[in-house]
Amino acid sequence: MRYLIVKSLFIGVLVIPTHAVAERDKLGEVVTERNETICKQKFTQELFTQQRIFSSDRNGSDKRRIAERKIEAARNKYNLTASYCDAYDELITFNPETLDRRPGDAQFE
Repeated sequence: MRYLIVKSLFIGVLVIPTHAVAERDKLGEVVTERNETICKQKFTQELFTQQRIFSSDRNGSDKRRIAERKIEAARNKYNLTASYCDAYDELITFNPETLDRRPGDAQFE
C-alpha cells in the first residue's frame, strides 16, 4: 500500500511540472504570436521611424522614397485587414518594385 502511495507521488512530481511547462510554452506562443496590442506598439514605433526617414532632408531621395512607399503600403494593408500585426509585417517586409514617381508622391529635389 505504501509502495503505491510513494509511487503515485513520485510519478506526480515528475509528470505535473513537465505538463505545466509544456502548457505554459504552448499558451505563451498563442498569446504573443499575433497580439494586436504588442503589434500596435511595434507598428507605431516603426511608423514613426519611417516618418523620420521620410521627413529628413539629410536622407537621399531614394531612401526617402522607400520610406514613403513603406508607409503607404502599411496604411493600405491596415485599411484592408484592420490588423496592426499585418500592417507591421507589411511595414517591415515591404520592398518597392520601382522608385519612379507616381501621382501623390512627395516631390523631392
